Amino acid sequence: MINGITPVLEAIEACPDRTALLFPEHKPVSFADLSRQAAVFQSGLRHLGLSSGDTVLFAEGLSPELYGFVLAALGLGVSVAVVEPWMPLSKINSVVKGLAPRLFLAGLLGRGWGLRSEAIRAIPKWTSLAGVARSGRSSAASFHVESVPRDHLGLVAFTSGTTGSPKGVARRHGYLLEQHRVLSHALHHDQHQGPELTIFTNFVFANLASRRGSVVVPPRMNGDWSQATLNWASRLEGADAPVSATMGPAFLRRVMTSTGFTGLRSIHVGGALTDNAIFRSAFGRWPETEFLHIYGSSESEPVAVMDAREAVELSEQCGFFQTLALGRPIAAIESDFQSESLWVTGPHVCPLYIGENVVEENRLNKRVDDRGRVWHRMGDRIDVKDGVFWYRGRSGQSRSDFDLEQALYSACDSSKLFTDRNEKGDLEIYVEGENRLRLVEAEIRRLRGEGRVMDSVLLFRTEISRDRRHRARIDRAGSKAKARMELKI
Repeated sequence: MINGITPVLEAIEACPDRTALLFPEHKPVSFADLSRQAAVFQSGLRHLGLSSGDTVLFAEGLSPELYGFVLAALGLGVSVAVVEPWMPLSKINSVVKGLAPRLFLAGLLGRGWGLRSEAIRAIPKWTSLAGVARSGRSSAASFHVESVPRDHLGLVAFTSGTTGSPKGVARRHGYLLEQHRVLSHALHHDQHQGPELTIFTNFVFANLASRRGSVVVPPRMNGDWSQATLNWASRLEGADAPVSATMGPAFLRRVMTSTGFTGLRSIHVGGALTDNAIFRSAFGRWPETEFLHIYGSSESEPVAVMDAREAVELSEQCGFFQTLALGRPIAAIESDFQSESLWVTGPHVCPLYIGENVVEENRLNKRVDDRGRVWHRMGDRIDVKDGVFWYRGRSGQSRSDFDLEQALYSACDSSKLFTDRNEKGDLEIYVEGENRLRLVEAEIRRLRGEGRVMDSVLLFRTEISRDRRHRARIDRAGSKAKARMELKI
């Protein structure tokens, strides 16, 4: 019997006065403050009749109170499914049905959104974070952590991946402890005592468990980050100034537009492919800072890690526009290569998906071996050379199309384009910008003259959309919806 937040409880007891959370337009929250918040929320949950084994669906924005509430719930053995604002309602309905939550937490706008879902309307109790707090203030005791089985459900994230049905990624209590251990080792958390700048919710919990504070930069409704918030974070001083950062390439570019952040000693970048030029600019901005390149997924974070300077050097030596040298697999990961996809297992690899209609998704993306270990299909084609994982495209994209994409990036000095295939098998190329379109046309004609492109090629002009979670991955469906065909080569 364990509890996945035990390391956070130990941090509260060891360093109560240390800053745990820094949010724009909020007072700093200490570990002791977080404990008091959690105690109030636990009292409120009990007042609402929730206990171990129940589930809460959470649909409010990022705030310091979110973390106090999640700690309160997990401490009681209540699981929390967090809905991220980028996720369409239609994508989560089946997962919500499978979870059968007893409580829906949302503000006024969130409740209006939830009324459109049959599964959410069926949740028996609705309130808000503030409502739970009001219910608990009159009878709050101390923050309490109950023991639960290792496979007891803790946090649920929603993912639909690039294809397939919606599914719930289950982070059980044993997994939460293992991920903290793996992340602490892989990202050198024990070497940094100050706060971490981050945009990822799960890394905030990892920091709390490592007795570190987090400077949290919430996204705006469109998924981007305001310059005012970045400026606020860059001006933090003394013990509140971040000494490390975890982010995707889009946020790295935004951070480089702000002055300050001079105290960053380690920067971890992952979540999407990064152009070599972005890394090069960052290396120039922070020449003495450690940069780590992280490869993983929602179901397994991390899988591989390496020094980003080495990753960029290796990628450029091979003529790649992007940093395709992903890293060396961490010690906790075992790998298997089947059917053009990497499969991984380890103590921090999430178990089977949960939800109402996930049998097929589990069949395609999960397998259980004769030792009872769950293997996860990453969906990426990976080559291995001298112990380094190299990204060679998604499993559904041919190697030749992926290589062409990379060649076109180099020809245009930009990754604002992508390739696809229509039902007839014709090669389609979607490009942002008139000048970039002409560069692609010239490169295709040159490659055709050399006999390296033989298919019919349809060129489309579009505005490249980015996914709302990372602001870095190309939203191919959204970009294609805005496209206009220009010519056939």
